[in-house]
Amino acid sequence: MPLPYYVSPEQMMKDKAEYARKGIARGRSIVTLEYREGILLVAENPSTLLHKVSEIYDRIAFAGVGKYNEFENLRIAGIRHADVKGYSYSRGDVTAKALANAYSQALGNIFTQDIKPFELGAFDATEGAPPTRTGEDRDFEVVGRQGAVGAAERRRRAP
Repeated sequence: MPLPYYVSPEQMMKDKAEYARKGIARGRSIVTLEYREGILLVAENPSTLLHKVSEIYDRIAFAGVGKYNEFENLRIAGIRHADVKGYSYSRGDVTAKALANAYSQALGNIFTQDIKPFELGAFDATEGAPPTRTGEDRDFEVVGRQGAVGAAERRRRAP
């Protein structure tokens, strides 16, 4: 009887991360612009049936890169999560940061427990309340392939 093939856990995580990174790299990029009047998310999308960019909840946008069926499942789960939280508590309790944390938990579990990791990157953006639109009331969250959450890097043009 042959012995099962052994791979160290560290090597398995490296291989999964590389696999996911390559899958995301094959996807089409997303560009997010912040301007005085709001936030603009732009994505190349050859199909009218795919939702690369969509609204999750009041003033919360979602954009996904990578394998479509995987980020579509994440988008739908985010809509459900936001609806339940908004209905159970308050509409104000639904934030991009809380949504990114929920995405992070799901992606982290999938990355560590499943054989095949999701090949996606997700981006959440929140626009502040309309009367007080300033740069401080906008929230940008990026969820990586391993479930890591980070604030999106803001680049400002020199005046």
